[in-house]
Amino acid sequence: MNSDSLLIKTTTTGFASPAESYVDKRLDLNDLIVGNVFSTFYFKYVGLYTHGIQKNDILVIDRAVTPQVGDLVLSVSDKKFKIQEYSDEIELWGKIMWVLSKK
Repeated sequence: MNSDSLLIKTTTTGFASPAESYVDKRLDLNDLIVGNVFSTFYFKYVGLYTHGIQKNDILVIDRAVTPQVGDLVLSVSDKKFKIQEYSDEIELWGKIMWVLSKK
C-alpha cells in the first residue's frame, strides 16, 4: 500500500459561509428576564385562573420595581399572597414582571 492511498483530498468550491466562524451565546433566561438578581424572585402559581395566570405558571417578581396603577402585582393580605392590579391601598410585595406558561 502506498502512502498516497491513505490521504483524503478535499476541494472547496464557492465562498465560505459568513456564519461559519460565528458562535452565538446560548440563550439564558436569567439574562433575558431578570432585571436585578438581588430583588427578583420566582413563584409557582397554584391558585385558580386569574388575570390570565393559570395553575403551574411561573411568576417572575421584582421587588425593586415601582409599579404603576393597574400593573399586576403580588400583594400580601392576611399573611397570604394575592395577585391583583396595583393601587395605592394594597400592601405591595412586588411587581409581576413576567409570567412563564407552559403551552
